[in-house]
Order: sequence, then structure tokens, then C-alpha cells
Amino acid sequence: MTASTSRRSVLSYLYNHNPFYVISAVLMLFAVRSAYGTIEIGTINCWVMMGVLALYTLLLAGIGVLIVRWGKVWEDARSILLLLLLLFLGVSVSMDDLFSRISAEQGMTLMIAGFLFSAMVSEAVLWGAGIRLGLRYRIPYHLFLALFYVAPWWCSPEMHPRSSASLEWMLFLFPVAASILFLCLLPAIRGGVSYAKGNGTPWSWPWFPWIAFGVIAACVSLRSFALCLTFGPAGPMWITSGSGPRLISFDTLWGFYFLIPLGFVLLLLLLEGGLVTKNRAFQARVIRFSPLLLLMAMPAVTGSVHLRFLFKVTDVMGSPIWITLWLLVGFYLWAAFRRVPGAIWAGLGAVALLSIVGPQTLGSRTLIDPTPWPLLLDGVLILALGIRKRSSGICTVGVLAATLGIWLGIPDTILFQYRFTTCFHILWISALVLGLTINDTFSRVLQFASALLVPLVSMVVIFSERAFEIPLLWRLSYVGAWAVGCLLIARLWSHRWFLYSFGATMSILFYSSAAYGFRLASQSLSRPAVTAFVWSVGALLIAFLISAHKARWLPEYAWLSTRKGTQPEEIPPPQQPEKSPVDEE
Repeated sequence: MTASTSRRSVLSYLYNHNPFYVISAVLMLFAVRSAYGTIEIGTINCWVMMGVLALYTLLLAGIGVLIVRWGKVWEDARSILLLLLLLFLGVSVSMDDLFSRISAEQGMTLMIAGFLFSAMVSEAVLWGAGIRLGLRYRIPYHLFLALFYVAPWWCSPEMHPRSSASLEWMLFLFPVAASILFLCLLPAIRGGVSYAKGNGTPWSWPWFPWIAFGVIAACVSLRSFALCLTFGPAGPMWITSGSGPRLISFDTLWGFYFLIPLGFVLLLLLLEGGLVTKNRAFQARVIRFSPLLLLMAMPAVTGSVHLRFLFKVTDVMGSPIWITLWLLVGFYLWAAFRRVPGAIWAGLGAVALLSIVGPQTLGSRTLIDPTPWPLLLDGVLILALGIRKRSSGICTVGVLAATLGIWLGIPDTILFQYRFTTCFHILWISALVLGLTINDTFSRVLQFASALLVPLVSMVVIFSERAFEIPLLWRLSYVGAWAVGCLLIARLWSHRWFLYSFGATMSILFYSSAAYGFRLASQSLSRPAVTAFVWSVGALLIAFLISAHKARWLPEYAWLSTRKGTQPEEIPPPQQPEKSPVDEE
């Protein structure tokens, strides 16, 4: 690609997308911010800065109407319409210092004037551009504009004197109020695509008008931070660094966890949009990315003012991580009720996290000791889900989770030393029951594992040194009970692995019984006599097994029986000599 071709492509991109409206607005906001940092803050200067932003907003709105009405340049108009939302936010932020310097009557007038300015400019742009915005969208939009101006008026200590503690909680509740306003968009979402048709623009749902409300969500975040910066207990808004210019102090009580309610409500709206359009893939993506809400709960600021209020919120309400987990549990429960793919498993994962996250958990260093009840609850729910779906794999996961909860829940008493034995037998017996009652691929693995464990556990019970504390008669009875169980399963379910397990377990049982009897007999009789008796009994057993096999009491095996499909050769009866006719006479 030549230099001239590359230059033309860059110019073509700039011409088509025209980012200069955005550049102009950003530079204007930066100029106002820089002016606040260099001139002396006063009532007159605040009015000047607010007036500059208001005039620039009017100019940009007029340009937007002009290029839409007579030029039909919708690509550039989209940038202008979104920038107007940011400028309305800038105008409201520029009023913060004024609310701290004027009287209550002037503050009320300023608040109403600011809202009417933003509302009238918005309506004028919609009318001038021929954009039709339904009431289900328009009413929440104007409520957001009102919130941007009411919030600084309400939080201003000059307008409403209150204690510093009450002011902190008011600032904390601003995103909560904005989240409630976002819930007012539910009727618009349920209107679906049909409610946004014929809007007078070339944009279709959901791009129109949901991009605008996405920008409003970003404005809510910025407005919350600006309120804490202006009215919070961080002290002066500006700090002086030596002889250089004044800088903004960011050690405020604000943190990303302020936005958790807003993020939660946005998840609800996104899920509702996917349900209305019946887009299963989008619903699954909402569930998949919803755990990102936990990132907002992670502490990211170490300032003393921020940490002091974070500790206060944790003491009063619980840690942000803990609250977010409960919100996600409720979100997944609602999604599961609406049959959203993956919601059940996501909810079970959130409940499992509650086993290590408590009301005082602020990060990885403050995780609590594992709590058993979330794992027990998960185990019961997963087991019920597996039984409903007739899946031995899902049931096994539920049993594992419940067993882990039992492991953590066994108290530190005399039962504590039998914790491993108890949990092992729960897993073993559960695997046996699931393998026998559910017929799928994984159930065969459970059957094999259950049958294999019988002789292995029998050897441990009989020969392990730790088992010598238990009387031998109890151990032999335990092994004998498992042997009888294997035989019954082999007969009732026709599983050969349990037949093999029965044979191996009986061998262990006979060997241990014979060894124990040999030791007892050797104490009373001579060792040669006992040895001869044992060999005699062994020969008798072999003889009986051969006879039993001949009588067809034992299963047939190729290496002991004749070839399959053939019968033993029989000796034909002797033939009688034929009689001659003379003999017959």
C-alpha cells in the first residue's frame, strides 16, 4: 500500500465516522475542568462555567437538528445526540459548587432551571429531528435528568443541613435511586421490537434507544463519583502540590462497590430483553458474564477516607462481596424460574462461594473458614436435579458436595476421629445405590468402583494395624455382610463384577478365619496336627467344588466345560443282529 493510498484511507475513515464532534466536546469539558483548577472558585466564576457549558450544549443541539432535518446525516447525528447526554451531565456537575454557595431559595430555582433546560433542549432536539420516542422510554429519561439536578441540591449541606454520617449515606444511596429509575424501563423492554418501530430514525431496536440509556448508565456512575468528590468528607476538593497547579483529591468515600445495585439492575434488564426476544444464546451470555459483577465488590482504593466508609458499610450491611453474592443468588433464582440456560448451575456456584465468603469478607485475605450449610444445600439440590434427569454423574456431584458439607459440619467431638470413615462410607454406599438404580454410561463406572472397593476395604479392615483396635469378630462380621451383599446383587442384578467381588471377599474372609483358627488351634494342639487338618479341609473344599461344577451348580467356564454348542459324546447302544426269514418262521 502506497503512502498516498494510506493517506486516503485515513481521510476516508475520518470523513465517514467524523470523530471531531466527540473531540470538540471532550476538549470543551477539559477546558472547563482546567479553568476550575486555575481560577479562584467563586459564585460568579461558577455561573460563567455553567453558562459556557449550557451555550455549547445549545450550539451542539442546534447542529444536530440541522444536519438531521436538512442533511439526513444520521451517522454524525448519533454522535451529537449521545454527546448531549454527557453535556447535560456536565451542566449538572458544574452546579455543584453553586449549591454550596447560594441560598436555599436560589438553590431551588437553580435546580428547577437546570432540569427544565435539559428537558426542553431534549424535547426540542427530538421534535426538530423528527425522532419519535415512546412514553415508556421518555418518562424514565426525564426522571434521570431530574435526578442529576435533584441529587446535588438534596446532598448540599447548605441546602439541607445534616450530620456528616447522614450525608455519607445519602451519597451512597444515589446509585440505588438511579437503579430504581432503571427498573422503570421494564415496561419498555416488554414492549419489545414492535414498541420501537417507526421511531423516525434509521436505527432499529435495540440500538435505538438502548445505546442512549447505556450512556445514561455511564453518566450515573460519573455523577455518583462527582457528588462524593464535591460533598463528601474528603475535605477540600482541590489540593496544592508545591508551587504547581492545584490537583483534584481522589481520596473520597466513593468506590466501585457503589455501582453494584446499578450493575445488578442492568443485568435484570438485559435478561428481560433476552427473554422478550426469545434469544437463548443472549440469555446464556448474560448468565455467563454476570459473575463480573463481583469485580465491582473488590476493594481497589486504599485511601483512609475510602476505607473508613467501606468498614462502616461492612459493619452495618455486610461486605460488598457478600452482598453481591446474595444478589447473584437471587438473580440466578429468578433466571432459573424463567428457564434460562445455565442459571441453575450458576446459582449453585454462587451458593458454594458463600461457604467461604462471610459478612466481613473484603478480599482474599479475609475469607472465612469453610461453612458446611452452602455445600449441603448445593448437594441436596444437585442430587435432586440428577434424580430428575436420571443422570448418575450429576447425582455423584451432588453426593460429593453434600459429603464435603458433612465433612466440614462434623463437630470436634468423639465423632471427629471417625470423620473419614463416615464420609467414605457415604460416598461408597451412594455410588453403589446410584450404580444399581440408574442406567447410563457413568453408572457402569460406579458399579465397577463399588464392586472393586469391597475386597480392597475388606483387606484394610482385616489386615490394617489401625483396625486392630476393633474386635476381630466385628471385623469378620463386617466383611461377611459385604460378601452376602455382593452375592445378592450378583443374583438379583446379574452383575458379574459383584460375583467376582464376592469370590475375592470370601477368599479374604476364609483366609483370615483360617489364620485366626490356626493360631487358636496351635495353642492347644501340635502344629503338625493343625497343619494336616487345614490341608485336609482344603482338599475337601477342592473336591466339593469339582463335584459342584459337574452337577452344574457353578457357572460354566470355557476352560472347565466342553465347547459351547456341543454335547458330550455318547456311546451308541449295541446293535442287534438282523433276523433271517427262516428265523421269523
